[in-house]
Amino acid sequence: MLVAESLPEIAGKSAGVLRVFPLQFSLETLAGFRAPEYTGASFRGGFGQFFRDLVCLTRQPLCRGCPHLASCPYSLVFEAPVLPERFAILRKYPNAPHPFVLAPQLTNQTWISARQILPLAITLIGHSVEYLPHLLRVFEAMGSSGRYGGRFRIGEVRSATTGGVVYDGLNRRILDQPAEFENKEKYDAPVHRLQLEFLTPLRMRTEGRYNSAPSFAEITQALLRGIHLLRELYGCGQGNTARTHPLLVCADNAVTEKSKFNIFHWDRMSGRQHRHINMDGVLGTMTVSGDLTALHPGSNWGT
Repeated sequence: MLVAESLPEIAGKSAGVLRVFPLQFSLETLAGFRAPEYTGASFRGGFGQFFRDLVCLTRQPLCRGCPHLASCPYSLVFEAPVLPERFAILRKYPNAPHPFVLAPQLTNQTWISARQILPLAITLIGHSVEYLPHLLRVFEAMGSSGRYGGRFRIGEVRSATTGGVVYDGLNRRILDQPAEFENKEKYDAPVHRLQLEFLTPLRMRTEGRYNSAPSFAEITQALLRGIHLLRELYGCGQGNTARTHPLLVCADNAVTEKSKFNIFHWDRMSGRQHRHINMDGVLGTMTVSGDLTALHPGSNWGT
C-alpha cells in the first residue's frame, strides 16, 4: 500500500496559473532490460494500459459513452476527454492535451543489465499531481509484469525542482509533496538568433494535416496554442491571451536561415488499443534570426 498525505492540497493554489511539477524517476532493472529505440513510447503505452486496468469501474472495452468519463482518473490524465459542456474552448479541437510530459533519457543503448538505473523524467501539470499515487502504482505494476522491455522497480522519485526525495521505492512510501517549478531565469540582453533541434520525432498538424516541414511560425503557434489549452483545462482559469499576439508577430517576422528536416518512420504499440500506431515525425534543426527577445524563457512571457 502506498502512503501519501494531502497531495490534493497543492493542486488548487493560485487559480489561473498553470502549475507544473517536474519529477525524476529512477527505475532499477531487476533483470536484463531490452530498451526500444524510444523507451518513452514503450512506457507511455504501458502506462495507459495499466492505468486503465487500475481504476476502471465499468470494465468496458471503450471509454466512449462511459458515465464516469468526467471524473475517472484515467480519463482525466491519459485520455483527456473533450467535454465542451465544461470547456467551451474544446469545441474547436478533436482532442484535449494531456496534463503530463514523459521524457526518458536519450541513449543508443538497447540492452541494459540487471541492477542498473533507468532515468525517466515525468512532469505533472495542474490537478494531475493529485494522481501521483495512481501513477506510482501503475509503474510498479508495469515493472512487475516485465512486458515492457523487462522487469524493473521504482528505486526513488525526486523533485526535479528541489532535488528532494518525493517517493521511497524500497518502503513504497510517499515522503513529500512534489515541488512546483518556478521560472527564476532573467534575461535582459536582446536575442537575435535561435536554433531549434528536434532530438525525437516532431509530429504536428497544421490545418488538420500532418506537417513534414513546419515553419518557425507554425511551430510557435502550435506551442502557444498548447500552452493556452493547458491553462484553460488545468490551470483553473484563463491564460493571458493578450500576450500571445505579439509573440506570434515576433515568430512571423523571424527569418529562417537554415531548416533541415528528415522524416523518421516509426510506430509504437498502444497498450489500450492493442495495435501498432503510426507515429512518423520529423527530426532535424532550424535556425532563425530577428528580434526574438520576447520568445526567450527569461522574458517571463509565460506568466
